[in-house]
Amino acid sequence: MRCDRYGVLRVLPFILSDGGIYKAREIYFTTTDAALVDHFRRAATEAFNYGGYVVRRSNGAYVVKIKGRDYVRCVEAVMPDILYKNDISRAVTLPSELFRDQDLAKWFLKVYASCDGGVSIMRGKRGNTVFYVRRVFITAKNVHLRSQVRELFKTLQYSPQDDKDKHVYLSRKEDITKYAREIRFLENVKVTGNSKRFRGLDKNHLLDLVVKSYGNPHLLDPFFQT
Repeated sequence: MRCDRYGVLRVLPFILSDGGIYKAREIYFTTTDAALVDHFRRAATEAFNYGGYVVRRSNGAYVVKIKGRDYVRCVEAVMPDILYKNDISRAVTLPSELFRDQDLAKWFLKVYASCDGGVSIMRGKRGNTVFYVRRVFITAKNVHLRSQVRELFKTLQYSPQDDKDKHVYLSRKEDITKYAREIRFLENVKVTGNSKRFRGLDKNHLLDLVVKSYGNPHLLDPFFQT
């Protein structure tokens, strides 16, 4: 089988976010978003010359499966710690190429945020003044992975923060507008049902709306009307 290292580096954020490795013989990726299925299969085809097959679960989720020990070994050769991504006590080390190649770093963050992250908007009130707190975030329960995601942002001249729970996020206007210019989300990926205010919205559309709202905060008001 063909094993393209650069291609595997582009597959990694899919596996680290909404995917995994099963019993060292199967790579899988799970999502409710059909667009993410297409993005993952294209990346897998570039890496392995095989995009796997899709199973639809009764709950509506898609599972893409790539069976074969050779595919798993190919991923392990690039990132040996991949098997421990769900063990929050184990150190997980990202490949050094991600910290040297800005295009790879941006791709990693774009994919990870598209799969397990997004845009959050919270409304607050100080006296009679209503204000919005805007964030672009990535979710990672493994503290070691979260720390490296933060470092990746820093290599790209962002100022990320860690909530010490499971999120790395950008909250400065300069960072969010820069993220919208330089990184963004994968095309046609939507906010999941976990967000009651924004579910079904295109993530890039919501990101652009947040950027526009710095000049006109009232653009966000409709989302908070009861």
